[in-house]
Amino acid sequence: MRALDRRPEAPLLECGAWDAGLEIAANAAGWPDDGMLVPLNIGASVSCQAGAGAWAVVPPDELLPAEASFAVVRAPHWLGRTGVEWVVRAAARALPPGGLLALLGDRARGIESLRRRLTPMVGPIIDRAAAEHRRLYVFERQVEDPPPQQFAWTSTQRIAGRKVNLCRHPTLFSPTRVDPATALLAENLPDNDGRWLDLGCGSGALTVAAARPDRELTALDWSYAAVETTRRTLAANGVEADVLLADGGPSGEEAFDVTLCYPPFHVGPRVDHGPAARLIRAACNCLQADGELRVVLTSAQSPRDLLQPHFREISPVASAHGARVFSCRQPTAARGRCR
Repeated sequence: MRALDRRPEAPLLECGAWDAGLEIAANAAGWPDDGMLVPLNIGASVSCQAGAGAWAVVPPDELLPAEASFAVVRAPHWLGRTGVEWVVRAAARALPPGGLLALLGDRARGIESLRRRLTPMVGPIIDRAAAEHRRLYVFERQVEDPPPQQFAWTSTQRIAGRKVNLCRHPTLFSPTRVDPATALLAENLPDNDGRWLDLGCGSGALTVAAARPDRELTALDWSYAAVETTRRTLAANGVEADVLLADGGPSGEEAFDVTLCYPPFHVGPRVDHGPAARLIRAACNCLQADGELRVVLTSAQSPRDLLQPHFREISPVASAHGARVFSCRQPTAARGRCR
């Protein structure tokens, strides 16, 4: 904001926002109070809403073309190269011809490489600034029909011996392949029937792997892209399931016989086991009294810290490539009251 030699025109936009910091700073700088924050998941949406004043909090799929005059992307480098590019493209689509896009990031986090790739997608750089290791580039949108993003949006893979038509999204975890931990869990599912929950469904690979006529499937994630991608994966494989957008478990009262989960171990660029602990608690709350959590953990995740506080019976099932699958039964507290 200090580096810009112009006052942005409203409406303003931040794409990939994880908090309301831009709005707070914009208000302090006397910028227009007409703006939008576009988070990528429910957790970021809650953070944005907690600090948002006059600005609207808008899911990515509700962002309209030419809806903003000035867009900001604080490059979320933890999404990887393709994920960051998707966020920038989404911001550029929301600008009319002549609209401005400000890209900010760290020099050590690939901002220079991203800057060089953006001109054919957006338009020329008309302003720039540097401070310590940070860089700011302001692009003017002049490209009306950018080349499509080079990303394999679909693929056919074998998961647990089954050929699966897998849909993908650049902002999801392991966007170009089924990661080894997910594959290990898919190969070691219980043989139960009943109601199954894929908690943190991502691209929907585990939901498809679990599909059987005697199972009623539900898939849930807090990511807007994950929910849409899972729906497309299910449709591509002829699998029926309820797909829900939520933070934690489903809000309904009916419990599940089996819950599948591969909990995350980082938030943005930082290792953070808090979300994994919250997912395990949610899984505990979702289970029938005799239900089972079938979970896969990486070597960075402790079963003692994540699983033992919530389950009396924890049995190792399989291990490979630094990942371990566990069967968890007998919650330590009544459903809905796991510690």
